[in-house]
Amino acid sequence: MGIEKDSLYRLPWSKHDNAGGWVEVTDECDLHCPGCYRHRIEGHRPLGDVKEDILLCQKLTNCDRMAVAGGEPLLYPEILEVIDFIRFHGMKPVLLTNGETLTENLAFELKMAGLAKYHFHVDCGQKRPGHTNKNEAELNELRQYFADLCWDIGGVQCGYNITIFKESLPHLPSVVDWARKNIHKVQHVSLIAFRAIPIKAGIVYKVKEEKIDASRFQHATQLENEIDITSREMFDILEEYYHGYRASAYLQGTVDPDTLKFLITVNIGTEHQLFGILGPKSMKLIQSAYHLFKGRYLAFARRADAGKKVFLLGFFDRDVRHTFSNFVRFSLRRPQTLFDKVYIQSLSFQQPNEYLKGRANLCDGCLNMMVYKGELIHSCRLDEYRIFGGLISLIEESELRTDARPN
Repeated sequence: MGIEKDSLYRLPWSKHDNAGGWVEVTDECDLHCPGCYRHRIEGHRPLGDVKEDILLCQKLTNCDRMAVAGGEPLLYPEILEVIDFIRFHGMKPVLLTNGETLTENLAFELKMAGLAKYHFHVDCGQKRPGHTNKNEAELNELRQYFADLCWDIGGVQCGYNITIFKESLPHLPSVVDWARKNIHKVQHVSLIAFRAIPIKAGIVYKVKEEKIDASRFQHATQLENEIDITSREMFDILEEYYHGYRASAYLQGTVDPDTLKFLITVNIGTEHQLFGILGPKSMKLIQSAYHLFKGRYLAFARRADAGKKVFLLGFFDRDVRHTFSNFVRFSLRRPQTLFDKVYIQSLSFQQPNEYLKGRANLCDGCLNMMVYKGELIHSCRLDEYRIFGGLISLIEESELRTDARPN
């Protein structure tokens, strides 16, 4: 059937009024991940600089949550102080980590510092000790370990970032099935299409009108057929598997508005059964109400156990009415469902930046903007500044020859 974009809610986020902000504390890392666009250049950043960037990012983006990233942020010696600083200034701290050095004691300390959520990066492309060469379905065992750890500690949400490669596509239903069965333990999953800088004959990269060697990027590739996965393609696989799978909201591309750069669905269910989704009207109502009362847009709810009050959105949203009907029917077969906690779980499909018409097609309303030298930039493009001093553009050599012709 495909996605009908006009039926979805376009998330209202903009550059200076956004649900999310981003700060990087280190570019040191203990794993190698294909497609990683962060190079090891400066190591651990001074804590004072990190704090300045957090406050300026909050001021410039009006963000609800602050993602702490790297590199691997758990390697940063002052990570607890960073989390506490973000919490103290009224934002929800989210930690983007591979989890390799996360222990039960450290997880408890992060909770006490005010951590709101983990986004664990686990996928088949990583050279992870004990898990190399496992496919995405087999890696659900490791994901379960982190989900159980968060559940046992309590008070901190669990999410996952999963880079999707061509070889991963057949395993998407297994990953999503696992997440849906763990709706009480797993609050978010991001399926992120693999992207890299294409290197091939006939393409020239430039920064400030000067040609550059883009192969210096560690995520440069000559395998162009590996980097064309789209959010629509991933969604279609799940739509076919679940028969009637639906999305609710999206962000479009800056170059191609028809691109679904960030596509999201929000599941509603209990530990024993999934009932349906929040529809576009619920998403719009929640974002609008949160902005009205809090003065900013919502990144995620503090509590994932939304309770049965979530069904009140059915007064405005037919998708929630359908969800409530499923809840009632299931409760008639299993009456104890009436006493079960009701949870929400978000699933996003992300299509990172790619080059269209010589320009980077980015998320229009990106929630991962960060501060670099006092200015807001897209976090995915940081190393273009750090390595080449500016943003790169792609030019076909045929265009250069055309431009060179005399008038």
